[in-house]
Order: sequence, then C-alpha cells, then structure tokens
Amino acid sequence: MKMLPVLLFVAAAPAALCSPGGVPENVTRIQVDPTVIEQPENVKEPVAANLVRYNLRAAIMDARFEEGDSPIRAHIVLEEFFWESKAKRMTVDLGTGVRTGTVEGRLVIQDASGKELSSVKIHMRGSVAFSPGEGNNTQGRQATSDFEKLLIREIESLK
Repeated sequence: MKMLPVLLFVAAAPAALCSPGGVPENVTRIQVDPTVIEQPENVKEPVAANLVRYNLRAAIMDARFEEGDSPIRAHIVLEEFFWESKAKRMTVDLGTGVRTGTVEGRLVIQDASGKELSSVKIHMRGSVAFSPGEGNNTQGRQATSDFEKLLIREIESLK
C-alpha cells in the first residue's frame, strides 16, 4: 500500500513542472535568439529582423522575466513585414510621426534541446518601432509599440 502514494507522486511530478501553455514553470530567465526569416521576399526592410528581436527582448523583460543566457529560448519566425507607404502615412496618420507596420509570424519558445514548447501565431498591424513621444511617464519604461504590447500579452498567457 505504501507504493501507491509514491507512484502517484512520480506520475504527477512532470505535470507540475509545466504550465498549460507548455512553458516550464519556475523559469525566471529566457534567452532571445535572432529572428528567423523564412521567406526573405516578404521581408524587404533591412531593419525588420533586428526591430522585432528588440521588441521581443523588451516584451520578455516587461513580462517580468530576465533576458539572458538560459536553456529556455524564444525567437520570432518572421513571415512578412512591411511599412505603410509614405502617402498613406501622410493622409491617415496626418503627420503624427507614428509609423504603421504589418508583422506576420510566430513567437516560438524552445527548450535547450530545440524542442518547441510553444508556437503562437502573430498578426499585427500598428506601431512596431520605439516611439519616445508616446505617453508622459518619464519615471519608468512603458511598452511603446503595439507590437511590443502584443508580445507581452502572448508571453504572459504562456505562464
């Protein structure tokens, strides 16, 4: 009879280590790997890969993880990226300085062996670049692009 509780504990232990999203619990640090571009013909902006990686790094920290060397890795698989035309920016945004972009891809979380723990589809149209003029809060850093805000929501839903 004493074997039964031990077996139940061993069987339940793996489930206790992972959240429903597949990301291990008790993770405090995530390593952000370079952006992967699957279809270069759909990503014509030379800064796109670095820009989405910068947003992912900021979102990781805003979701209360440390960013750095870790067995848990995150990256964006960028499928499409483009900015709105200058003519549309001038008529729609009326010279506000906000640059609207479209991002399509996936947020991928992997373990140290490269096994995919989570893959979340991303489709976003809005601000992608850092805009220091948004908000008057000078005390703390706020998420300043629509893309970063989307990534924060997705990362927090994986906890």
